[in-house]
Amino acid sequence: MAFGMRIIAWSQNLTQEIADEKAKSAGFPVEDPSGEKTFKVVSREELFSEADVLNVHLVLSDRTRDLIKADDLNRMKKNAFLINTSRGPLIHEGDLLAILKKGAIQGAALDVYGIEPLPTDSEWRTTKWGEDGRSQVLLTPHMGYVEPGTLNAWYGQQVDNVKRWHEGDVLVNPLA
Repeated sequence: MAFGMRIIAWSQNLTQEIADEKAKSAGFPVEDPSGEKTFKVVSREELFSEADVLNVHLVLSDRTRDLIKADDLNRMKKNAFLINTSRGPLIHEGDLLAILKKGAIQGAALDVYGIEPLPTDSEWRTTKWGEDGRSQVLLTPHMGYVEPGTLNAWYGQQVDNVKRWHEGDVLVNPLA
């Protein structure tokens, strides 16, 4: 993998067989020359204790709401980073705030929150992150996907769909 990184993964339903298939479908070998899995499935405990960068990618449901709590966050390395661009309520907000306020991990990058848009008086906004022993925190307004190519493609598709609708054709990616 790039920069010599290893990819480890955990999910309630993820098996090594599924991870191997994902590696193949992405054009990667299932194993590197030393026999190490390209996408290695690990236990939840191992994921939190070993990851240098933990990137959350889960669907929000009753089963996953507050899935990540203090027990998981306390397993993370002091130099680890947590990224959540998925859904805010996957991580127990109070537990994450506490971990970051005491500087237990290096930092977090968040694009999603329990309440969106993020209120002006939110602790996320008012805390002086990166000072007095607190972790570094990067906040974005649920727009982590935005870049010129994505926006241009999206707006182009909207124009095409208006034309399709006007001409009675099938819409691309209809919402209903």
